[in-house]
Amino acid sequence: MNIEEAKREIKNTARIYLQKNGDEYDILPQRQRPVLLIGAPGIGKTAIMQAIAEELDIGFVSYTITHHTRQSAIGLPYISEKVYGGKKYSVTEYTMSEIVASVYEEIEKKGKKEGILFIDEINCVSETLAPAMLELLQNKKFGPHRIPDGWILTAAGNPNEYNKSANELDMVTLDRVKRINVEPDFDAFVGYAVKRGLKDAVIAFLKLNKDCLFKAERGEKGFEFVTPRGWEDLSVAISAYEKLGIEPTEEFVSQYIQDEKTASEFFVFYKNFEKVYKLFDEDKVLSGENDFVDLSDLDFEQRFAFAEFLRSEISGLSSDAVALNEASNILRNEIFAKKIEPENLWEIASEYKKKVRETSSEYKKSVYRRVIDAVTDESAEGKYKWNTNFTQENGQKTSEKISNVLKFAVNSLGKKQEATSLVASLVEDEKFIEFITEFGCEEFYSLNAELLLDDGGLKRKAEEALKILRK
Repeated sequence: MNIEEAKREIKNTARIYLQKNGDEYDILPQRQRPVLLIGAPGIGKTAIMQAIAEELDIGFVSYTITHHTRQSAIGLPYISEKVYGGKKYSVTEYTMSEIVASVYEEIEKKGKKEGILFIDEINCVSETLAPAMLELLQNKKFGPHRIPDGWILTAAGNPNEYNKSANELDMVTLDRVKRINVEPDFDAFVGYAVKRGLKDAVIAFLKLNKDCLFKAERGEKGFEFVTPRGWEDLSVAISAYEKLGIEPTEEFVSQYIQDEKTASEFFVFYKNFEKVYKLFDEDKVLSGENDFVDLSDLDFEQRFAFAEFLRSEISGLSSDAVALNEASNILRNEIFAKKIEPENLWEIASEYKKKVRETSSEYKKSVYRRVIDAVTDESAEGKYKWNTNFTQENGQKTSEKISNVLKFAVNSLGKKQEATSLVASLVEDEKFIEFITEFGCEEFYSLNAELLLDDGGLKRKAEEALKILRK
């Protein structure tokens, strides 16, 4: 299955394992089979575990087991004295496993008594650790110390062809887990990439070259490969380079995209993307002052890159408005539902500063930072202006800006494949759909109906969802 399907399956597993009847779990801990993900390196196995924990609002601890010795995994031996039948005996006991201890530390730190313990590269352990791994999978124990009830055990491993250290898992081990084989999937990765805010150039290149998402083969110079992890890390590194004003080079790209041909093709595409970026005058386009740019000298790849850039601009506008709306709702609930006095608003800021540090979601961080900005504003207007009218006005202004970008896109690109791709990408953008559900955008509905042959169904669904939200 693909990574999104695997995520859905694992999330459902976590939900049934955490389902309770009173104080007891419906499925007893000893019957909660650990989830084992088997898939190529770099396709997002760790990322989906983190995402599931965040979405379920439970704890998360991750360990790569190959970094551990038997002593750190199980604990160190020490001699204690026990009395049996009136006689003293010296007995070997063990300190708590570093891995189990980290779960308890996470509980103490964040107060979350339920969570996910993720053990990576579980099929690469040494022979001395193999028996301990079997006991872990069967009894959720490292040595004498159990993983706390409420913490779900998950693990991942690589197929043998990708890792020479990987061992074939025997039937005894496999009979104790829920095994899920996961494959690289383009659509799932692009959806993830948009949510995570990966560089537009990376997303656009992969849309044009789907087979470049994942490669692994032996060439004349050794193992040549590209992975989703490599694309994400490259995106982060390019952003850091751009922030410092450093020009990325082809050699720099090849440090992440370790396939010579793919690295070279992406570098050329990236330079073209930089070229089309300069054709967009943000202030004039958003205001509607500029609704056309001549793209006649651009080839298809460059035009597609330009459409992808405009998609990103619209996605950012809608995500920003949704974040502002969510922050406004949080602030109203904090102030009015909890009846917090103005002089105590600093407590809200302190709480949300902690949330910013703890969450891995960039979107949620943006929401929490807006709450902090609002409550730390010195003026009374700054603290209380985030009411329904404020966010509605902002939403309508954003809708107008998005309409102006769409008009600019159609006038410049024409109603061809590039524009169709732009609209189709927005339909799959979670935050954009959330935005139009709340604030609408007639220009988008019209284009969606014309280019994607939608007879207004998306608009009707948005209107129905909004009615439910406002009840």
